[in-house]
Amino acid sequence: MKKFYILLAVVATMFLTTACKNKKAQTREDQVEMFRSTLTSNDTTQMLQLCDNAMEALKGKKIDDLVASLYEYNDSTKEAKPISEATAKRYTRMFNMFPVLSYSRRYYSFMLEGCNDVLYDVVFATAEQAGTEKDPTTTYMFNPVKIDDKWLLCVKTLNDEIDYYKSFE
Repeated sequence: MKKFYILLAVVATMFLTTACKNKKAQTREDQVEMFRSTLTSNDTTQMLQLCDNAMEALKGKKIDDLVASLYEYNDSTKEAKPISEATAKRYTRMFNMFPVLSYSRRYYSFMLEGCNDVLYDVVFATAEQAGTEKDPTTTYMFNPVKIDDKWLLCVKTLNDEIDYYKSFE
């Protein structure tokens, strides 16, 4: 009987080890497909509305309100937390330096729970103000993340992957 329990323990250990290895061996493409398979058309609507509302807030010069609602996502802990004071100052400065006169959504992509792209083209001055033939533009990108069935508006950090630019490599 003792041998039976030992054999059972060995088999269980082998099973768990194999299951863990298979889980870790999952490719990024597999993870992306798995995440996308959980999404609905309502997720697309919610995510885009969240980002469009942010752009409308910037266009309406409600910069402080928007900055106060931004998050940073930590991929290792799978948590979103409000942006730090230093990051808030950086974004406030950037949004004031490049105000949104008009915008258009250029691109969006669902990748993973904490890595999604929504890219906007932003006109920040008129051609007349800039002394140029065309209105000067810049781009703003958000990283909306889905945590506990709720979409949060996160900012992209230097460590975040950006799907949009990979399509041009």
